[in-house]
Amino acid sequence: MKRVVFIMVALMAAASAASAQDLVRSSAAPSVDGIAAAGEYSTWFERSEIRVGLSLSADGSTLYVAVDAPTAGWVAVGLGSLKMDGAYMVLAYVEDSGTVFIGEETGYGRSHRPNAEKRLRASAVREANGRTTLELALPSAGLADGASLKALFAYGRRDDRITKHVRYITAELPIVRR
Repeated sequence: MKRVVFIMVALMAAASAASAQDLVRSSAAPSVDGIAAAGEYSTWFERSEIRVGLSLSADGSTLYVAVDAPTAGWVAVGLGSLKMDGAYMVLAYVEDSGTVFIGEETGYGRSHRPNAEKRLRASAVREANGRTTLELALPSAGLADGASLKALFAYGRRDDRITKHVRYITAELPIVRR
């Protein structure tokens, strides 16, 4: 009985530690090339087969994001909210022809529309080995300039901007000022 309790406590502690990610500033800027390499982001986590990398520039003015999912379809990141409604979103995919689509959108209810405000400073999407990876850099103002970053990450199975997601995750990461 003691062993079972110990294992359960250890698992609960590990789960707590895994969910307590901090978004920290880094002097090394990730390379926005569609390949999210190990050690490239100051924060890295994986849930429900979705891998996420996040970093803030050393001065805190630029947010870097990577989202990688097990799909040959679209991947997306929503920032500033834990739900689609009101989120600033970037949706991307690579068509079979090799044509790349990267769109900036705004969440409206349970849908989204193209966003007239273009915030991206850099972006890249890559599809390889059954996974699609989106990397981007954008100003952190209004998204990651408070106490935490609220975000959602999702993917779908098709190369379009309208098919419903297969899976999504949300995260609220405390911003560490060092």
